[in-house]
Amino acid sequence: MTAILGWSSLKGIAALCLGAALCVSLGGSPGSTGATSTKRRAEGPASATAPRTSAKKTTAAAAKLPVNPFLTRAMRVYLRGRDGDITAALYNFTDKTTYLYRPGIAEQTASIIKVDILATLIWEEQGSADPLGGQDQEVAEGMIEDSDDDDATELWNEVGGSQPVSNFDELVGMIDTAPNTMGYWGETTTTAADQIELLKYIVLPNSLLDNASRVYELGLMENVVGSQRWGVSTGPPASATVALKNGWVPIVADDWQVNSVGYINGFGRRYLIAVLTNGNLNESYGIDTIDGISRILWSELAPSKEPSRD
Repeated sequence: MTAILGWSSLKGIAALCLGAALCVSLGGSPGSTGATSTKRRAEGPASATAPRTSAKKTTAAAAKLPVNPFLTRAMRVYLRGRDGDITAALYNFTDKTTYLYRPGIAEQTASIIKVDILATLIWEEQGSADPLGGQDQEVAEGMIEDSDDDDATELWNEVGGSQPVSNFDELVGMIDTAPNTMGYWGETTTTAADQIELLKYIVLPNSLLDNASRVYELGLMENVVGSQRWGVSTGPPASATVALKNGWVPIVADDWQVNSVGYINGFGRRYLIAVLTNGNLNESYGIDTIDGISRILWSELAPSKEPSRD
């Protein structure tokens, strides 16, 4: 199930939705935008298919559609006060629904591409006679935990550059991600929805990455250095599980790309989140924007909380 939010559509359908999730459509798997693709795709994460329900149960469920967390009063008020270009996606394990804010907008990945690079490397090597060795593990740790760019370049070259990453992305279903073909891996473009698809393959059992590979990459994302624990980690307390990767880079003067993606689990909440922003005056402004979005989402997704509405 996918809920898509665009401000222009809100007025026309508000009376029909009655505060429920907007534009909900059933797709092939949670996280699907409903768009079809001819690209070959591997068997998806194990929990990606919702169970069948009777017509009676479906009718009852329709009366209790979940509220789109990007549509709550608190979120709308906050976003109206922020400058820059923002797009986001959230997959909620509780209702098996992906929520999209300004979907389809492609942004530069900056350093969040490092999650994709490592997943590609693991995918290439997990079935070989020489799986990820000690030297590669050391470089991978530097790339994810410290966001070391030299380590990222080394592993980008090791996997073979943009084409193998693109091949892996096609299998995952990242149909709107374009790895940079000139070697500038941080200038890869992606969408928030595609980042959710990638995170699913790291968090959930699937046919591409074995359990050991997934646990390894997720573990690195849970151990990023303290100075980089901002963005989607804002809101959850220290005892919650937070696995994340952030990216930040100046595109031109007074225009920063600042992104944050991750997996959150604890206190009755379990979700995947991707927030991509540009047009930020500086790095700090972009971080503050994502911090605020993450803090509101954590609050609004509390299991005992009635989401804020008009």
